[in-house]
Amino acid sequence: MDFINQILPLCESIGFPALVFAIWYIYHQSQVKAFELIIQDNFEILKDLLETNQYHAALLSRIESKIDNNLWCPILKKEVS
Repeated sequence: MDFINQILPLCESIGFPALVFAIWYIYHQSQVKAFELIIQDNFEILKDLLETNQYHAALLSRIESKIDNNLWCPILKKEVS
């Protein structure tokens, strides 16, 4: 209500374009806030995905080293030990 009381004198002196600008400005501010929330959510998701990718890379590296050393087969592992 306070915002409307501030806009009324502006509309009386400038006219309809001021009203259109005020409506656009309010809409723009709400869109900026919405996009900021979307960007924050995407950042959190990407951070979690990065941690998951690093974990998978570590697991694949362990599997690759076991295959290279022929330690992946339990029978061969018993024969070597």
